Amino acid sequence: MKKISFIIGAAILAVSVFTGCQKKAQSNSISIMFQGSDAEQSAIKASTERFTEKTGINVELLYTPHDSYTSKLASFIKNKKVPDIVSIDGPMLASLAWSGVIQSVEPYIDSEIIADMTPSNVLQCTYPIDNKLYAISYADSTVLLYCNKKYLEKIGARIPKNVADAWTADEFDEILTKLAALDEVKWPLDLMWAWNIAGSEWGTYGFYETLVSGGADLINRETWTAEGTLNSPEAEKVLRYFQKWGTNGWIVPKSAGENTLYNDKRQTAIAWNGNWNFTTCRAAMGDDVIALPLPNFGKGTRSPNATWIWGISATSKNPEKAGQLLNYMLTDTEFLDAIKLTGSYPALNKFAARCEDYMDSSKMAIAYEQSNVAVSRPIHPAYPTITLAFSDAFESILNGADIRAELNKAAQKIDEDIKDNDGYPPFGK
Repeated sequence: MKKISFIIGAAILAVSVFTGCQKKAQSNSISIMFQGSDAEQSAIKASTERFTEKTGINVELLYTPHDSYTSKLASFIKNKKVPDIVSIDGPMLASLAWSGVIQSVEPYIDSEIIADMTPSNVLQCTYPIDNKLYAISYADSTVLLYCNKKYLEKIGARIPKNVADAWTADEFDEILTKLAALDEVKWPLDLMWAWNIAGSEWGTYGFYETLVSGGADLINRETWTAEGTLNSPEAEKVLRYFQKWGTNGWIVPKSAGENTLYNDKRQTAIAWNGNWNFTTCRAAMGDDVIALPLPNFGKGTRSPNATWIWGISATSKNPEKAGQLLNYMLTDTEFLDAIKLTGSYPALNKFAARCEDYMDSSKMAIAYEQSNVAVSRPIHPAYPTITLAFSDAFESILNGADIRAELNKAAQKIDEDIKDNDGYPPFGK
């Protein structure tokens, strides 16, 4: 997951079950739709050119800017012209699989690559109805704590050595209390409010995992209903910590921007942040910044997952060739090394071995270890409703609203959407 500002593609959910067939003839060409930074675009272009030179299969590159990607893909779906390969933001996999837009990639991906996937990568690519992979990727994402080591040393805080050693919620609360008393620290904690919380994917992605860590969740993943899970006592207990930190004035306000951890003033001690910002923090702070796992709210630390992954359209006339391209890219060391320079979080073990920062215990090894404790956002067609309901409730709670009332409202909104769609069968059978 890259820096988070995208709008959930509700338009995709509005598409009825997609059973039409494209009427193009078999050809020696395939198309691939993608988004990404200039560096990512360049890496994809170079890799597909090497693929064409090796195989003779032509590749049509359909780059689409990040902010218009969802609407462009919805247009392709509506017109039944979905490209052979589409880049999918992880949480949208269920919508596209449920709507019949994408198919299982398992018949087309080499077994060695599937076996090389990290546990978190398998989660982000699996459709829970049949437990098959509907996508594949070299990358994933996680969230962790970037900490000013000098401030932690000044208050005598214990430094976790691995994921199992994460701070407990009470321990983290005590650390924030002590950091708040330091003259140098204006705000102990940055939750990256500058990226938006209410109405944004960061509001869910950054924090849903804490509910799971505390024994709750956004939705019950067996009954696929939110009532009794999102608004459970366990969820309330977790969010009571966040509300305390918010009402105490310990959280960086949205107006302060996103760099208070690493700017010249170093006004913040800990940033709840994504793996993609390590390079920026490290460049500014050097060895003063350390990466630590998210707190343990009772059931063990949990981390989020999912980023942009590759799917094969259900109407592709060339799924085997599409699979050939994906197999090639996922093993193309020149491509992977170029992607590594963007700070990508590796989701294949062989790729991880090439990513020095994620192998280094003084840098991002803990972040890579979190792949083993990742929990996916609910892979369900109602996800657009789920994420908006929770992110809105979460910001209200940070601002002091009644926790139970906000969670009740969010759970009701989610369950009403599911009921209105007859449970999104075959979910909720």
